[in-house]
Amino acid sequence: MRGLNRAIPIVSLTAALAGVSCSFPTDKSDKVFVTLDAPARVVLRGQDMSIYAQAWHVVGIDTQRIGNVDFAFSTGSSTIARVEKNTGGYATVTGVNSGTVDIGARAIAFDKAQEADLVVRVSNPLEIDSVRPKIANYGQVVTVYGVGVDSMFLASLGGVALIEYPFSRLRDSAAGLGRISFWVPPPARSDSLFFLGAGVFGKDTAITRVLRDDIFEPNDTFPANINLDLGGPWPGTILAPILFTNPALAFEPVDRAIGLGEDWFRFSVSDSTQPLTFFITYPSIFGDTAGTRTFLLDSLAYATGAPGDPVQKFYGRPGADYVGSDFYLCKGYQFQPAQVSRESTVVALKTLPSHAIHIITFFSRPQRYGLTVARGYFTADKRIRPDAYEENDFCHYADSVPGQPSPKPRIHVTTAGFSDTMNIDNPFEIDWYRLEVPSHNLGDSVLIRLQGRPFVAGQDSSDIDLYVLTVPDSASGTTLTEVGSSVNAGSTEDLMVDLAAGSYYLAVIDYAGVAERYSLCIRGIPFLSTPRSCNLILPGPPAPGPTRSKLRPQASPMVGAPGGRRPFFPPRRRP
Repeated sequence: MRGLNRAIPIVSLTAALAGVSCSFPTDKSDKVFVTLDAPARVVLRGQDMSIYAQAWHVVGIDTQRIGNVDFAFSTGSSTIARVEKNTGGYATVTGVNSGTVDIGARAIAFDKAQEADLVVRVSNPLEIDSVRPKIANYGQVVTVYGVGVDSMFLASLGGVALIEYPFSRLRDSAAGLGRISFWVPPPARSDSLFFLGAGVFGKDTAITRVLRDDIFEPNDTFPANINLDLGGPWPGTILAPILFTNPALAFEPVDRAIGLGEDWFRFSVSDSTQPLTFFITYPSIFGDTAGTRTFLLDSLAYATGAPGDPVQKFYGRPGADYVGSDFYLCKGYQFQPAQVSRESTVVALKTLPSHAIHIITFFSRPQRYGLTVARGYFTADKRIRPDAYEENDFCHYADSVPGQPSPKPRIHVTTAGFSDTMNIDNPFEIDWYRLEVPSHNLGDSVLIRLQGRPFVAGQDSSDIDLYVLTVPDSASGTTLTEVGSSVNAGSTEDLMVDLAAGSYYLAVIDYAGVAERYSLCIRGIPFLSTPRSCNLILPGPPAPGPTRSKLRPQASPMVGAPGGRRPFFPPRRRP
């Protein structure tokens, strides 16, 4: 049988027969040809499609339609498709069984006229022609081609549902063929693709082979480099802010000797003043902190060839900061406040600390995860916008720097007091502030109060804590040491702490993983002053007593690194 590309174009045939006479054709004329038109080249099994035949006479370099011509129609196989003549050049093609068939039409009154031949495919409502590529890694996009495939609402390999790629549903209305694309997530395995559509289901006849590594491997001791300046995959759409995304990445089986593996990404961008939001999700029953530790930082390298645990070979610039799912780093010192386990990590940065942002995850068991980077400042609740103190997700943003001696998060403690409203933009965010405590009399204290401000009264599941820490290598301390904290259940905290003159960090921690507005006030309290309070914006109920209801943060030991470098990450064995 002939393929769809065998149809003879009218223009080409006209050019080939140019130069003939202008006389009206006779029944023996070979200057007559027939064409067949159809709305599509595919007819579904059991359904009808109308086709239309016309006769044409070649006159010089032009063609003229011949009217009142009677046609005879034929099918190459009546077991695939039937054809029934109607009137006025029309006929009805009925699909019988899947296959490809030639439908012919000839002009009865013109013996030597060239017949028309139309190749028609009879198909089930959903038929897969091919899946490409035939071999795919986790996180790779495969495309399904065929009839009606753009209408499927589920596709799977080895019983694992694939993830639809946005805007990939396409259909060629003339050819009747469609396509749709999917990401292949773990733990999919090699199999025939199973599909489910509107009232139909089935499997591909071919095998799609799935490799057990994701498409960015190897990216353990050197990073997968992603240039965000290249833009995202969907410009001009509602998803235009997305610069990079892959929801089907894999933590592969780990090194048996140490029970750990690493995935490392480096995102580069020329404009470090733009806001970016990073989303890391772990759609599994284990959750993030049960089997993984994820860190976002602006400086990271690997000491290849150095002795020791691979985790301890990672290092960065001295005094680096980072945000982590397990602990934080401030000026090279770890800070590990208590937080509940999480299934995702979202970090929104109003400005970037560098032109390169690294995301590294240490994991102890295979599982699926997703990673997305979007241009813009995205929050968990659209009613929450970045507050006036952002960017302060890293402690160094609260420090004085050349050209910015008094950044917004740097707060001078006075007896007049400070009061404002801030936000926990995304679950598990940390807000850093720097307190400048002046010289004062013996017995004077600093009062810090915090109150959550839910949008609906009586509906507050948040739990925000306060920590006061010394600033490393400053008058207040040579390390990052806790000097006071308030970790009551809920988001009402009241902390009175004696602080010598100097600089201190105030860390506001989201313990429960709930985005929330909060009011914060800070005031220097003279020894004999009454009342010993400060004014909150829209203050809440009285602060609870000092009884603690949550675990205290556990210290993370610092371990020496190869070549005198300080390691960023202490080793963790298989749990």
